[in-house]
Amino acid sequence: MKRIVLSLLISIVGAGAVLAQQKGFTIKGKIGSLNAPAKVYFVSHETKTLDSAILKNGTFQFKGIVKKPGFADLSLDRYGVGKDNIDLENNTDELTFFLDNSEITVNAQDSLIRGKVTGSKRNDQYMAYDKYIGGTVTAAYKNYRNRISPYLWNSYPFTKEFDEYMYRFKTRRFEKQLKFIDENPESLFSLYALTDIISMGFDKDMSKTGAAYRSMDVKLRNTQEGLRIGRLIQIRSQGAVGTMAPDFTLYDVNHKPVTLSAYRGSYVVLYFWVTGNDLIKAENYRMSKASGLYKNKKFKIISISLDPEKKKRVWEKEVRENNLPWVQVWGLKSGPLATTKLYGNLGTPVSIVVDPDGKIALKDLNSHELQYQLAEYMK
Repeated sequence: MKRIVLSLLISIVGAGAVLAQQKGFTIKGKIGSLNAPAKVYFVSHETKTLDSAILKNGTFQFKGIVKKPGFADLSLDRYGVGKDNIDLENNTDELTFFLDNSEITVNAQDSLIRGKVTGSKRNDQYMAYDKYIGGTVTAAYKNYRNRISPYLWNSYPFTKEFDEYMYRFKTRRFEKQLKFIDENPESLFSLYALTDIISMGFDKDMSKTGAAYRSMDVKLRNTQEGLRIGRLIQIRSQGAVGTMAPDFTLYDVNHKPVTLSAYRGSYVVLYFWVTGNDLIKAENYRMSKASGLYKNKKFKIISISLDPEKKKRVWEKEVRENNLPWVQVWGLKSGPLATTKLYGNLGTPVSIVVDPDGKIALKDLNSHELQYQLAEYMK
């Protein structure tokens, strides 16, 4: 799974210089009594700077100036193997904090991941926000994954359990972020919460996300980042949960038309995918399980290939060879791309559930999340 990182607040406040202090920052830290070759790497998300310091009796220090406050990472290279190598590890020892031009202290007994950052009021506010919403997706991912032996990480039972856990965690976190914005409309971290919701792809209910955005203080909405989020919400409200699913006519492998509205009265899963990807193959396998599980109910799957026209023959071959037991469509030229735009420019693989009345019930689901949700709908 691609390493998840906290979203960068790009130009979080339009007049960033107002927030930034001119004196610069100092980060003084201590991690036990570690010495060379142990190193600490410092990365600022805002400026994209990378620096390192060799530990001496556990101590390290970084100095600089940030024009716009934003997130930064400290990561521990315990054995001096290099930044690229520690980034490949599943248990990266890393601490993320909110960086401004303050005198910052980092104390950690044995590892950065359990370190404590003090000295910055802005970071204190971030930590209060992070605690309120239940922590980061990265932390939840690592904590759950590390409870089980690595050789089981790719097993079907674990991935199913893991995906369901992460779906529940992100759903709870989304609701807490919305509540935080409602209670703190003038907070910088209300804007960050919306940035995080959008960039993490968890803006499944755009009516709630849009309402939260509109409840936020107008000064934050009028910043560069606030305006960007507003435009994205407007775009993604197309095909939002609770709205009527936009109709379309696409074509199957035998060039016969398939129209969404013809399936009114059934639950319909719109499954957006592309060929030639191991992740997609795994999703197809899981989708097959969902197809078999609900074959005796009013439940249909329409797979919409987003392959370009030059890969149409590859798509046809894969559909026929794998004998995928549901409707497979591909639109001529830009047909599928136009279709995905109707639903808010989705990625792949991802699914949307349309209810029997033709309304979008669920959006942006992977196959495990889909099965978890369908189990509730199909009781």
